[in-house]
Amino acid sequence: MTGQPMLAAPHASPPHVTVVIPAYNTAPTIQRAIRSAMAQTMQSLEILVADDASTDTTAAETDALCTEDPRIRLIRMPTNRGKSAAMNVMIAQAQGHWIAVLDADDIFHPTRLARLIVAAEAANADLVADNLQYYDAGARQVVRTGFPPFAGARRVATKDLIRHSDCFASFDYGLLKPVITRGFIERHQLAYDEDTRMSEDFYYLVNFFAAGGTGCLVGEALYVWTQPFGTNSRAWTTTGAGPWRYNYRDAIIVNARVIARMVAQGQTGIAAMLRRRTRQYTAMIPYLDAQRQASEGQWPRAITSILSHPATWRLLLNRIAGRALRNLQGPIATGARTP
Repeated sequence: MTGQPMLAAPHASPPHVTVVIPAYNTAPTIQRAIRSAMAQTMQSLEILVADDASTDTTAAETDALCTEDPRIRLIRMPTNRGKSAAMNVMIAQAQGHWIAVLDADDIFHPTRLARLIVAAEAANADLVADNLQYYDAGARQVVRTGFPPFAGARRVATKDLIRHSDCFASFDYGLLKPVITRGFIERHQLAYDEDTRMSEDFYYLVNFFAAGGTGCLVGEALYVWTQPFGTNSRAWTTTGAGPWRYNYRDAIIVNARVIARMVAQGQTGIAAMLRRRTRQYTAMIPYLDAQRQASEGQWPRAITSILSHPATWRLLLNRIAGRALRNLQGPIATGARTP
């Protein structure tokens, strides 16, 4: 049907996990991401890749792997509609009991799904996520973990989302890559907000916890997350939306709509957290403007952008302090596979 994504054939038997990979102009990394899913010790899975009308060879790269492994299915989006739309299409087609998101420039540790699902089922949780390895593609090294690793898993509830959703912090729950039961998604009709093209996974988490969901967080870093802007290389990745991809002006509009919905649902704590996030988005606008100006050699304008917006000062100081500390520590040593 015109305007609708092409549907793939149904899976022969229901898999335990569906890995969903939204992809747009990620030809250099898409096979690496898919192969990390193929290599999972949890073998009862299907891998859905939604090519969001890429203009490069992302679809062809995926097709090549479909011939190797029948668990892979390619969904071709007829027009570019963004990650949220691609996620909704894949989730609607998913047959797994669990649904795991994997971005097309990231990878899983081989035991990730098996270990996370064991932890979630032991905790009787509908959501599980883990620590992240931050990978600087320009420097070709893992530079740190999202938070200090800990043993085992911890329960996560709405109060934890509220406490750990600070854009200025060194780690924000908006970066988590959750694995969620399909049953919970269907019962509560969870959907990605197709009007936003930033922080899509974060707003999905907001909807999950607002619906009364509880989860658990594994302290080990089993997901390798590619930094959009490398900590050490100071370089943007070139896949997907490319450099200077963050549109905080549009994000403020989306945030206002989500705040209104949370207020209507009586989620006052989440609404207050989102209002704080709006203030942080507002501060990020001149900060990102200054970054762009500095990259173009316009240092006087960059300095003026920062000095004329005091809200950015805390963010700048945090970034400077964090970078100095990481330079002293050097790259971290991890046992997980890196690109």
